[in-house]
Amino acid sequence: MKKTYVYEPPFYQIEVTAVGVLCAAVLVACIWMAVANVGIGPELSVVVGIVCFYQVWNTFVSLSNPERVIVDEDADTITFSGYGRENTYVISELKTFLVRPFPSSGKTYVRVNDHSISKGRYWVPTKMFNDSRELFDFLCNLEYRVHPDSIKARARNVNQEYIDHADQIKAIEERQRAEKRQKRRRQRSTHEEGWLSDSTDSATERDGGNEMDVGTEPVTPHEDRSATITHEEE
Repeated sequence: MKKTYVYEPPFYQIEVTAVGVLCAAVLVACIWMAVANVGIGPELSVVVGIVCFYQVWNTFVSLSNPERVIVDEDADTITFSGYGRENTYVISELKTFLVRPFPSSGKTYVRVNDHSISKGRYWVPTKMFNDSRELFDFLCNLEYRVHPDSIKARARNVNQEYIDHADQIKAIEERQRAEKRQKRRRQRSTHEEGWLSDSTDSATERDGGNEMDVGTEPVTPHEDRSATITHEEE
């Protein structure tokens, strides 16, 4: 099956082609200002000119901003094309296919095989293509296929396993939390029983002490004098 993902035509002409043409015009102006020593001056003209040259090169020479991404599963190929040119790669023969995704904006920076300034680097803003989510997932999954032992692929596998077993993991976590709650209840119950036992023992000791005091109450000095007077009268 062959699937073609196309950059929305109006936006491609504005965001890629028009920007490339504008940068080419600014580049020519910067060269003239640097040679003639007019305008913004030679130094700043060189800096701006380098930036514009890089943009023009990426747009019209290295094809870093493709208009189409073609995936042919029957031929086992992926093609990046634009301005009548194509860069085609056999998927099974790929040695390097690195994707730097930016999920929030849908952009991806793809580097293929021996990528260089002239070939193998592609900015693919998937949100501007038809079936954007499908294209984004395909590029990311292709990286995992080409590099199954990479850290990203391993992390993805771990996350996928977590998602696949989410219900079981949740049940285990709930059981562990229930066991912890039950353990805390037992500890609290044991502590309360020990506290009640200590309180009972203390109360018993106090009651025993009071009974001992009542049974051996000493005779006051007043009572001793009364007994002496009675004995003398007799």
